[in-house]
Amino acid sequence: MKLKSFLIILLSCLTMTGFAQQKKVAVYVTGQQTGVNKVLGDKLVEAFAKSGKYIAIERTASFLAELGKEQNYQRTGAVDDNELSRLGKQFGVQLVCVADISEVFGQKYVSARLIDVESAEVVNSSNTNSNLDSMNELLKVSQKLATELTAQTVQEKAEEQAAIQKEQEELIKRLKKALSDGYIQLDNLMFVVSTYYPKMTYKRAEEAAQTMALAGYSDWRLPKTTEIYIIVDFMRRNYKICEGFPDGWGAFGCADNYYYDGGKVYKGYNTNDYAKRIIFVRDVKNGEQ
Repeated sequence: MKLKSFLIILLSCLTMTGFAQQKKVAVYVTGQQTGVNKVLGDKLVEAFAKSGKYIAIERTASFLAELGKEQNYQRTGAVDDNELSRLGKQFGVQLVCVADISEVFGQKYVSARLIDVESAEVVNSSNTNSNLDSMNELLKVSQKLATELTAQTVQEKAEEQAAIQKEQEELIKRLKKALSDGYIQLDNLMFVVSTYYPKMTYKRAEEAAQTMALAGYSDWRLPKTTEIYIIVDFMRRNYKICEGFPDGWGAFGCADNYYYDGGKVYKGYNTNDYAKRIIFVRDVKNGEQ
């Protein structure tokens, strides 16, 4: 595989699934303390805006005006989640954040929930109790609610894990194809993973390197430990394979009595050690394409 064609494969491997689309969220706070409501609402809006996941449209005049038409809101300052879902759809948001401040046994109970307008399900929630007797305490409560509301939801975690697993599977599939197609060139070092010998001892690997002809070259050799590190690091960075090569592929170092296997480099091979795969390398000469 020539360097140019490999780079095309590499670029396609590195194409990410893309950033998740930011969701619009409307925020409003219920309760009887206007100043406290404003601070809490502002802090929640700020947290959503800075999270990178959401676009906050906090308590626009039209959204509040529409809320004000609801009879239940006129009586209690609150509406049920189904009505919030309807209003959210009407105003083009995907989520509605509702925070409520109540007084219970001389303390303030502050709760907030994040509602998906499509399903009317609560996707995140938070609550705490406090005296709310100072600005510092109000800011502390606001920060707690904001942190928990903007954290990953259970669904988001599951979707992220599924996306990571799918990407890993695709990267490994492309990696195996790239290696089976031929050699990979890293600056002045060229390498190939042999699939000819399922169990190759160090001695056989050394003999094979001296006699093999591959891709028009006959000067292949076994890699040094430093070169193995370079190759493995390349795979980790570009193919996101944290443990090195897949399927426990191994490689012997020839010049310094080390060998690589299963994601680690070990000292001291012996005549009975063998690897499932062998990495052969060669030095790229000046003028080679």
